[in-house]
Amino acid sequence: MVIFHIIAAELISWVNLTYQPISGAYMRFENSELRAFRAVIEEGGFRRAAEALHISQSAVSQAVAGLESKLGTSLIRRGKELRLTDAGRRLFDHAFEVLTGEQQALEDIAQLRQGQSETLSLALSASINRFHAPGLISAYYRDYPQVRMQLVEMPARNIIYAVLAGNAELGFGPFQKDMQAFSTVPLYSDSRHLVVSPGHPRFEAMKRGDSDALKNTPLITSALDSPDLRPSIQRLRDQFSTVWEVSSLLLRISLVREGMGVAFIDRRLLQEHPDCDTFHVIDDVSFGTIDKQVGLYYRAGKQLSRSASRFVALCEAHWSL
Repeated sequence: MVIFHIIAAELISWVNLTYQPISGAYMRFENSELRAFRAVIEEGGFRRAAEALHISQSAVSQAVAGLESKLGTSLIRRGKELRLTDAGRRLFDHAFEVLTGEQQALEDIAQLRQGQSETLSLALSASINRFHAPGLISAYYRDYPQVRMQLVEMPARNIIYAVLAGNAELGFGPFQKDMQAFSTVPLYSDSRHLVVSPGHPRFEAMKRGDSDALKNTPLITSALDSPDLRPSIQRLRDQFSTVWEVSSLLLRISLVREGMGVAFIDRRLLQEHPDCDTFHVIDDVSFGTIDKQVGLYYRAGKQLSRSASRFVALCEAHWSL
């Protein structure tokens, strides 16, 4: 036990420093400096960063100035809005990785000191949760009963943010348009189809592919799709006069069934969900089908925990059969 405490203390000391090569030499960044720099950007200013970190504003300013002095370049363009320079963007990405790694290391050490087991942290989409998660989790539990599970269902776009923020180690769902920040493990291809219920007042017209009928009905879609990040989704939304953002899959299905609008529903849901059995697929329009790649992903450059690596291997084996 005494030996363990010494090791833990050394690890905690180690994660408080990060070294970067500069012109053949190594320069030391204090994590407190990186933390202040990151907070300035995320909080939108030096005063807010100081409040978030519970330190003085001058301490935040000194930390950022210290980084700029060490690097010999500006990191932030001051003005009405703070903007990162090219060097600032590089350092911000580095700060995110280092500080997230620090937090993960401290959490892992805390778990070890409390005698806790490994944890599988997974964020997954509603469709994955319905059709694949029960079997996969059961198989995983049979092989690794000592691993703790942290599983949360959320909209696909939220999974992206959860993994980036370190709230989930693995994301499991459809890949988004831009996945450059992630290492991806493709598992299978799927599609979503635009559907309408016979209960819709313009049902017959929509069956014929009447664009005016579609234009004047709400598109019921998942919430939190950013037009800036997903321009293709914005172009799709422009085909409809109104967009209802509904995060709950079951509520989207219910609204379509009541004739309130149209929605894109996963192919397998259409085949197997009892509430979708009367839906009509609108395939007479160019945007009626969305193809997608589905799989696992995690932050690029991150070394997966043993529990996450085992889950990735299980999924790869499952879909290779």
